[in-house]
Amino acid sequence: MDYFIHLKMQRACQFLYANETKIKTIALDLGYEDPFYFSRVFKRYIGMSPKQYKLTTNIRSSSLT
Repeated sequence: MDYFIHLKMQRACQFLYANETKIKTIALDLGYEDPFYFSRVFKRYIGMSPKQYKLTTNIRSSSLT
């Protein structure tokens, strides 16, 4: 079970990095009906909230160009 959650969190990272999709939409796309629960799981596995991750990756990618 842990492996599948890990895969979902990797996919969430890809979604958050690649586009401007809302976190709620990403949660639903990954099978989480409750975006708050998705955020808690994401934070447990990644170490930061989805919003923080999105901001961090956007800052890094914009500073590379």
